[in-house]
Amino acid sequence: MTQTKKKRLSVLLISMVSIFSVTCFITTVGAENQQVTGDKKTEAKSPKKAKTISFSKDVLPLFVKANKVGKTESVPCMKCHFSSQTIESNSVPENAMAEFSMGSYKDIIAGADAGTEPIIDTDDPDNSLLLQRLKGEGADMEDNSARMPYGGPFFTRKQIATIRKWIEEGAVDDTSSPDFNRDVLPLLTESVNGSMPCKTCHYNNNDATSKERSHSQACLDLSSWEGVISGADGSEHEALVDLENPSDSLLIKRLRGQKTEEDSEKDHRMPYGGPYFTEYEIQKIERWIEAGAKGPHGEDPGEAETSDTYTDAGECPEGSGSGSGSGSGSGDGSGESTPTPTPTAPPSPTPAVSPVGS
Repeated sequence: MTQTKKKRLSVLLISMVSIFSVTCFITTVGAENQQVTGDKKTEAKSPKKAKTISFSKDVLPLFVKANKVGKTESVPCMKCHFSSQTIESNSVPENAMAEFSMGSYKDIIAGADAGTEPIIDTDDPDNSLLLQRLKGEGADMEDNSARMPYGGPFFTRKQIATIRKWIEEGAVDDTSSPDFNRDVLPLLTESVNGSMPCKTCHYNNNDATSKERSHSQACLDLSSWEGVISGADGSEHEALVDLENPSDSLLIKRLRGQKTEEDSEKDHRMPYGGPYFTEYEIQKIERWIEAGAKGPHGEDPGEAETSDTYTDAGECPEGSGSGSGSGSGSGDGSGESTPTPTPTAPPSPTPAVSPVGS
């Protein structure tokens, strides 16, 4: 073989090896790309984990707010189903239908008829009385029973499915621990259901800079945690919270309109003249007391500054008894006193009557 032929053969062999190597490389990369693409497709096809239903975010709001369909809205469940301890005013009982409150997880789990008839069945969700009433079905539906909310508009299929899924998942409670700044203070310092804010009449006299301090009614400050812990009637320090028996707390009794042994003739439900807090709102405050009436940063009531700043906060003429006496002005720290709205007498009470109870 001549030298020229040998060179040509060498070049040919080198070319063939190069082509073979490139082909192998392209094949390998393509296979890898297919694998990656395949993995991505597999991931895309894998089902997403179903969202867990939240009691506090998904379920409870359905019971405490009106159900709206177009321009029509139902009566909120809480309007008829609240604590039997609540009275309208002047000792006239309201109608806690079926002795059943829907203001909290604890009440809903306890059930109707003062907690003797469960309405939740986690073993058989469709057997839950709650779902049957919302659907308007069930073997025990009587002549005087009806689909809820009474008169409609009724819950949608999606809303009922949400409640059913929550029950199916075990009817778990995810209610957050009570927080004073988040759950309690706004109820005392802002208008609730259109009522006059509590702090309008009940504030800290030391905030007033005029020569003659205007009095807060009952020497009571509801504009801060320290004020609530200090209690009413100035130096007499009539406690507003009862840590051992939260439902017996004077603050809770005033919001529910319950009479007290000390001053039953002057007792009336607060806010004076209404509109009143719903049981849902009252129970927010009650749960805070049950949890220890902690301060904004987790302080215990014993750590509150009460002796000088609040219980001796100026004179309170005609301020004995919650809401009694006429306000002469509220101090705002500006050097001027602003008129305090004089509460008007509450309307003559009439018992709330609902057509059915379920």
